[in-house]
Amino acid sequence: MSYASHDLNRGADLILFGGRVLTLDKVGTRASAIAVRDGKVLAAGSDRDMLMLAGPETLRHDLRGRTAIPGFVETHTHPYFYGLTLDAEIDAGSPPNDSVGDIVERVAEAARNTPGGDWIVGYRYDDTLLRESRHPTRHDLDPVSGDHPVLLVHISGHFVTANSLALRQAGISRATPDPVGGTIGRDESGAPSGVLAETAAFPVYALLPKRSEREMAEVLRLASDAYLAAGVTTVHDTGIGLLNGPAELDAYRTAVHSGWMGPRVRGYLLDDVLRQLGSGVPGPRSAAVRGLDPDRFSLDGVKIISDGSIQGLTGCLSEPYTCSPGESGMMLLPPRELADRVANLHDSGWQVAVHGNGDAAIQAILDAYSSLGVAQGDQGRRHRVEHCQTVRADQLDRMAAHGVLASFFVKHVYYWGDRHRDRFLGPQRARRINPLASARTRGVTFGLHADSPVTPVPPLEGIWCAVQRRTRDGEELGPEERVDVETALRAYTSDAAFLGFAENNRGSLEPGKFADIAILSGDPTAIAGENIRDLTVDATIVGGDVVRVRHGAVWSRGAAEQDRVATSTTGRTDP
Repeated sequence: MSYASHDLNRGADLILFGGRVLTLDKVGTRASAIAVRDGKVLAAGSDRDMLMLAGPETLRHDLRGRTAIPGFVETHTHPYFYGLTLDAEIDAGSPPNDSVGDIVERVAEAARNTPGGDWIVGYRYDDTLLRESRHPTRHDLDPVSGDHPVLLVHISGHFVTANSLALRQAGISRATPDPVGGTIGRDESGAPSGVLAETAAFPVYALLPKRSEREMAEVLRLASDAYLAAGVTTVHDTGIGLLNGPAELDAYRTAVHSGWMGPRVRGYLLDDVLRQLGSGVPGPRSAAVRGLDPDRFSLDGVKIISDGSIQGLTGCLSEPYTCSPGESGMMLLPPRELADRVANLHDSGWQVAVHGNGDAAIQAILDAYSSLGVAQGDQGRRHRVEHCQTVRADQLDRMAAHGVLASFFVKHVYYWGDRHRDRFLGPQRARRINPLASARTRGVTFGLHADSPVTPVPPLEGIWCAVQRRTRDGEELGPEERVDVETALRAYTSDAAFLGFAENNRGSLEPGKFADIAILSGDPTAIAGENIRDLTVDATIVGGDVVRVRHGAVWSRGAAEQDRVATSTTGRTDP
């Protein structure tokens, strides 16, 4: 048992006892109780030893056999975008929609209840899960949308569908050429179909009604509640400014000051939000967030998007897509420009995180990073590859050699694995998506993520994916790339914290670190791997404060009962 360097004559603020504590420190220390003071871990040990640290004002919670672990660190997510989907007037996802017609009916209902001229926006449609296996088009939407501009956003975020009125307002016509880094879908006559990929969607996004700073902060609050419910206590927002530019920083300021953003946030500005980023302005501690507690919100990285998505055929591959032999995807930035941007951001002191799904894009990213001369062991900026979905073995070797980190989108195995195998990549490439075991063998440090709103938040599901590698249809996909439960846990806690330079104050339950804790219904290391995603997060603690308790979970105890439990405890160390 060890203690933080605090005055031990003063009691703990909070003691959790009667369960299991997985500290996830370097040696994997386990305990049955943990004490918290001033928002940080005081000590972990036996029930008896921890309860001896209680004072008159100490709150005691009996875990009743539950398991306390470090709060999850989600290394790639989009809180504002995610909050918009939670607040959307139309859920275009599957489920609940089975067909294009189902989505069209939802648009028709919204049009009946929306003042003329106002926008109608829906999220989460997935062409590959619709009965027709295609995107909705303006031809589907126009008959029911009347004088309402309509925008439907694909679940990947890399595509949208707009109706004719929205296209006209955005100035997109038959004569409009494809922009750099994007494509305008065309119907048989050559006119825009309404489907816009990548940068082609930007003119429509720009027309959406602007929300006030407070309204944007309230959207962040919706996302915050969902993260806390899943036990997530730190999020990496990898794309601040994606939808509303620098105004999203103002929304964060309001959300943090108002107490609406429960998880701690590490921010990564989208690289083209402020074109002066590459010249070091604003610096890593931006004036835009001055006055915010850096332990609650910090702005230290920049995000670059190098290619698109595999399911949209825009992820840039070195070999063609199985379903489209003439198509290999696209680079959203020419490799030379990508390398220049990375070098400028590196020289300006930023950590760089580059989105790369296809192996050709990952090759360009690694070329850019290797040109910086960063060698293994030199953690430097800890530059990252985001998603890293189809990374090859030789590329993992390069990542290890140059100290490049990965944030793997592991939930692709479950949510898209069947379609990657049967449609997009073929069986051999699909079995190697998110090759966690290969990365671990080579010493590549990685985190795992859900990329919400693309897939649901819960990290327990991500851990299950990493351990089981089961698809939605129940098939194994590349079982040789499975990892053990502790490795997956660390990729959502201690290793994930390392990706954001936060390993000294979060990611493990050690004295002096933040008391950010997720209370699970059971021990994920002590049950069959197939059952991990069935565990529940019964409570979430941030900085020693219980900020979320699952509805129906037995949690609080009366003071008298607490005292009785305290005097009768057996002092067990590992129940």
